[in-house]
Amino acid sequence: MPQDNWSFLTQLLLQQWTGALYAIKLVSFALVPAIIIELLAPARRLHVRTVLMNLAYAPVYMTLAGIALYPIDHFLSPLLTRNLLGWTVTNQPWWVVGFVTFVYLAVFDFFYYWFHRAQHRWPLLWRYHRFHHADPNISASSTIRHHWLEEVLRYFVLGIPVIVLFGQPDRTLPWLGMLIGIYGMFIHWNVKLPLGPLSLVIVGPQYHRIHHSLKKEHFDKNFAVFFPFWDRLFSTTFLPQKGEYAETGVQDGGSANGLGQLLPYPLISTATVSGDMIVDGSSAAHGNQR
Repeated sequence: MPQDNWSFLTQLLLQQWTGALYAIKLVSFALVPAIIIELLAPARRLHVRTVLMNLAYAPVYMTLAGIALYPIDHFLSPLLTRNLLGWTVTNQPWWVVGFVTFVYLAVFDFFYYWFHRAQHRWPLLWRYHRFHHADPNISASSTIRHHWLEEVLRYFVLGIPVIVLFGQPDRTLPWLGMLIGIYGMFIHWNVKLPLGPLSLVIVGPQYHRIHHSLKKEHFDKNFAVFFPFWDRLFSTTFLPQKGEYAETGVQDGGSANGLGQLLPYPLISTATVSGDMIVDGSSAAHGNQR
């Protein structure tokens, strides 16, 4: 490989690694207290080793995802310059900012909902998404436990539609990425925090824990990550009972608790592609996940 190419790759790696550490630093004000509370008052016993592994994996995940997305974003960003809705929050009153944020998150959640269902339905997608569900006890750190190749798929399934409608998020709502990241920590938070009637309006830790549950009646439920109305609209809602905080993970125990296992996880996972799909049409997740 020519010297210039090596220099470029080295700079790209350093740039993405530095950006990953900076992103983690930005959300640490929420993540660190969340983990401390989980240690002091968990809904279920916290797997400290898994939390530490998730934290160690975070910059690796962000760096590899950033490198994979760089050429895609480099070529497609100049083509994705339209803002079909024409909305902006610059110099707008708070209620306009709130309304635009709500619509953005609702649209984002719609596309994520169907992508999420596909991840549980199609065996090849499940091999990668299973890595997220393999966390033996979900916690705030679980929000960063995704396979880095998922980010490439999300760019096409979620990123492009949202960018076409709203424009580049760093221009329309520059703080939105941080909000989505922190909310991801919130819904995975391993604490007893029932939202009561509010759980009909927004997704909370107890509601999302059902999605990660090992109980059969919870399979393929609660796919939404912001607003439960998508689950209600498409008949995938399961409201938790009072005090219900189900055990989570994958049934075969393939949790992958080391960095050496995490990176090649889809290849070494005990759930084979052919074995994940059930002939009666059940989701791929109902093979070895449950």
